[in-house]
Amino acid sequence: MERAGLSSAVIRLQARFVDWLIGRSLRAHFRAVYVRGAPPSEPKPLILYANHHYWWDGYLGYWLIRSWGRRPLAWMEAYRRFPPFGAVGALPFPPDDAAARARTVRCTLKRLQSPDAALLLFPEGVLHGDTERLLPFQRSLHWLAQRVPEAVVLPLAMYIEPSYHQYPRAYLRLGEPFVCNAPGEEAWLRAAAQALEAQLHALRAEAKASVTEAEITQRGYRVLIQGRLSVHERF
Repeated sequence: MERAGLSSAVIRLQARFVDWLIGRSLRAHFRAVYVRGAPPSEPKPLILYANHHYWWDGYLGYWLIRSWGRRPLAWMEAYRRFPPFGAVGALPFPPDDAAARARTVRCTLKRLQSPDAALLLFPEGVLHGDTERLLPFQRSLHWLAQRVPEAVVLPLAMYIEPSYHQYPRAYLRLGEPFVCNAPGEEAWLRAAAQALEAQLHALRAEAKASVTEAEITQRGYRVLIQGRLSVHERF
């Protein structure tokens, strides 16, 4: 893998830098990040599959996994431009290098044998701006779930609400573990997409209806990271 040859001290330093960078970026851009739901308490690896509507999705997913004390994993197309992200679990997934993708898949399967591992996967495959729908899921989600049957598969809805304040608020909503006995890959992926769509629909409605902090917490959300207040709130 691309991180071969780096000392453990350098990797730890990179991990601290990237963690600081992600936290600083989230605090500077958002008023707050909220989350509803939690993973099962039993020690099992997790596969979180999420919509990919925003540039911030990777940062948000990383911070959520970090808050659980889990070891994050994510596939990253632009890894070669930002190799320090490998220190916090990013793995190279270049679209023009099938051999590198295959190595990443093998590494992912190996790391998912650890009960504290949590993979953040975007099964749509690409970042897109149509927040009202999901693109068809690629087969990677089903393939991984079949090969790591002990992993808990969880839908993770992400939504950014720009209204009400100077800075947007980000919301994360975790669904129940996804289990499907539908025969065939296509039917399984359709059911997985429907489970995520249900979470997204509920999340959008709750975010749009929540103006005050009290309304947000009443709907079961907690603050994942506190960001910047609006000017009129600070002065």
